[in-house]
Amino acid sequence: MISFSGVCKSYPGGFEALKNISFTIPNGEMVFITGHSGAGKSTLLKLMTAIERPTSGSVVVNGQNVGALRPGAIPFLRRNFGLIFQDHKLLFDRNVFDNVMLPLNIRGFDRREAVRRVRAALDKVGLLSKEKTHPITLSGGEQQRLCIARAIVHRPAILLADEPTANLDSAYAGDLGELFKSFNQVGVTVIIATHDENLAARLKPRTIPLQHGMLAETAP
Repeated sequence: MISFSGVCKSYPGGFEALKNISFTIPNGEMVFITGHSGAGKSTLLKLMTAIERPTSGSVVVNGQNVGALRPGAIPFLRRNFGLIFQDHKLLFDRNVFDNVMLPLNIRGFDRREAVRRVRAALDKVGLLSKEKTHPITLSGGEQQRLCIARAIVHRPAILLADEPTANLDSAYAGDLGELFKSFNQVGVTVIIATHDENLAARLKPRTIPLQHGMLAETAP
């Protein structure tokens, strides 16, 4: 379970990205964080994974107060998550297979089990036939699918995606939506920051709407 209680996030210069945010996301739920550009959606995801720390209030993930974690404990927290970033963060000097293998190598997985998991993840996103190609040769939608494979290869309990359908046509966006739905159906908590109204209409998740850093229902 993920719980925000009275969370505020300020940056140097006085900019308040989030103001008094409180909500709970139970295990196994699909949730969309919605709102205009600059509403605080990405900041919310970064707080869940301790990429950012709250200025005040508490962020609790599976009973752990994320804002109070020691630096050495953060990698263990992040093992709960699969992360899909807006800028992909792919390694263009490595092929598709090696991009997905990387998180398993870091965690010391047995080679045979790691290979099996990588190929299963690539098969899930429809890229198994391209395992030896390099990301630069993939389309934008295929690169996004590669990011999803890398995020799920270690079988996380929580999948976070920041604007995963941005710059994709509606058909490709719909296909990705069905992928996220399939993960949720097997018990993965799926949290997506997006302004894609068509995707929300298709998947019908619970929404947490933000407006200028506040929950929309409490914004003035």
